[in-house]
Amino acid sequence: MTTYNTTTDPILENNIQTICRSVARWFIRKDNKFYDINRPTTPLSRRDVEQMMILRIRNHHPEIEPPNNLIKGVFRRAIDDLSTREDQSIAVWAGEVNCIPGNADRLVFGDGAVTINSWHQPAYRSLRVNEAEYGIADEFFAAIFPRAAEREMFLNWLAWCLQNESDKPTWAPLLYSRSKGTGKSTLCQLLALLFGEDNSVTQNNVDMLTSRFNMTALRSKLVISEELQLRPGSRQATMLKSYLTETTTLSEMKGREAERVKQSCCFIFTTNHLPTWIEEGDRRFYVIEVDHAGHASGEKASEFTALIAGLYDYMGDPADIAKLHAALMARSLPDSFSAKSLNVSIQATPIMLRINAASERTVLTLLEEELNRHGLKAMPESNLAAFISQSLKSSIGQTRHLMAELGWTKFKVKWGGATFSKALWVAPEFSVNQGYLQGPGMEPVKIDDHLNKAMPDELKGIEYID
Repeated sequence: MTTYNTTTDPILENNIQTICRSVARWFIRKDNKFYDINRPTTPLSRRDVEQMMILRIRNHHPEIEPPNNLIKGVFRRAIDDLSTREDQSIAVWAGEVNCIPGNADRLVFGDGAVTINSWHQPAYRSLRVNEAEYGIADEFFAAIFPRAAEREMFLNWLAWCLQNESDKPTWAPLLYSRSKGTGKSTLCQLLALLFGEDNSVTQNNVDMLTSRFNMTALRSKLVISEELQLRPGSRQATMLKSYLTETTTLSEMKGREAERVKQSCCFIFTTNHLPTWIEEGDRRFYVIEVDHAGHASGEKASEFTALIAGLYDYMGDPADIAKLHAALMARSLPDSFSAKSLNVSIQATPIMLRINAASERTVLTLLEEELNRHGLKAMPESNLAAFISQSLKSSIGQTRHLMAELGWTKFKVKWGGATFSKALWVAPEFSVNQGYLQGPGMEPVKIDDHLNKAMPDELKGIEYID
């Protein structure tokens, strides 16, 4: 087997080895193409890599004066020579990019090839800090989480995620407040510093996370989703549930085929809208109402603003973040806490109980009772959507989902002398034919006659127009 060539000049040899160690961390190769490990979707030619190497050598090793024989020696050893030394040549890429928290190596060797590690060790973790303290962050946590049980639950979740960084929880905090300026986004920024800004991604809603090309988000350690709004039973809701609980998922990056990705993401969500889309008994979201008097128009707004200003100064000092990290790493977690299972019957917050009372299942029950009370076997979608929206205070987007749950079927039919077809929901075992409604226990009847007789005036008088 051919190994790399050495030089007789010890200084030159030492310089070549030093630079090759850097080059071996900068680039990878696959199928006769080269890639920068920070941009693995962009292939590079050999000429590209050589030019980049020359400039980087000057920037990263200014103490070494690169004569021609040094540059040629680096090119030959890093690119051409076959070597058993992993730190002296550009390695073969296995084609995988994984987030491997806790491993400071950007390239992880296995079976002769390397995997790119997208996780970066936060710079503050290299500081020699002996103190472990919350500092002003403790006051901030107390301000935005005024109820002790919710504050402890959140801090236990945060501590677990940091103490078990290579693992992932199966539920996530969802911070809700009707008022703005409550500190939700500031809290998320603090978490991004703790996990490392290079390891965190922030998005509005979950559009990026649930899009076709979502590889970047799933290769992050912390995913922050602000202004979260979902529809029950929607594709986005289903995908998000999977990402919260599964450790591997199928994901895709532009220019590459979809692949199975091992993900260790932890998620945190924020919203200014009551998340009534959360289904009854859902164990994936721990909802906390951030309802303190320090919000933008609250009576303690000036005090809270001063606290936030102090917190930003605190966040600007890496040593303070290191102390907070040390305190969370040393935090003792109670036996009753589990990051893998959320017991909503015991740990539900007051806002979770309110949401549960207004859940889709409750809406479904009320809708079914209303239809049965009047003996309705058919109902126009426009009236139905208006009733769900105005009377039941639920999203009209749930109409199809709710009626499917009840077993009703939607038809496009003409009735009442209309010259165009309209959407009509029909009860189980009933059907429509040439303007008539028919089913068990009743003679065929004109749709118009059935609606005029069975539908109460308050339902006739409301109509949703898209």
